[in-house]
Amino acid sequence: MQKLLKVIDRGLFAAIAVLLMAMVANVAWQVFSRHVLDDPPTWTEEIARYVFTWQIFLGAALAFGRGTHIVVDIVLSIAGPRARRILGILSYLACLAILFPLVKLGIAMVGLTSNTYAAASGLNIGVVYAALPVGAAIGAVYVVLNLAILLRGGEVQQAEASTMID
Repeated sequence: MQKLLKVIDRGLFAAIAVLLMAMVANVAWQVFSRHVLDDPPTWTEEIARYVFTWQIFLGAALAFGRGTHIVVDIVLSIAGPRARRILGILSYLACLAILFPLVKLGIAMVGLTSNTYAAASGLNIGVVYAALPVGAAIGAVYVVLNLAILLRGGEVQQAEASTMID
């Protein structure tokens, strides 16, 4: 199960890195065309927003996998192993109670917006809204896998600063 988590983790990290490179290239082109060519394209601002939206939702999913979401860990640090395990299970179940509706409602939003196109870029808005159910679904997969590890006797997933990039 740990291997599967690592594969998903690295693939997601690579996708976010590619999106970051695309956004940098897009914004660089906008700045160049605005200041050097004196003719900025209208589509670059839209594309930057849409790529950033995907980065946010994929990054949130990655944070679920790495255990790097903001957390108040004072209770975990003073709790015993059994209490930490129970709190971890409850925490993962609460995450799933939020992520599953996000997937369902996100899919509905994609359906509602799939026949709408962005004004400047012509991109299908359903593609933009798809970031929500995709990110939530990947986050749910991470949570389910981490919950399975915890239920099999593993430890509660807690990241340290050194685990941000591996």
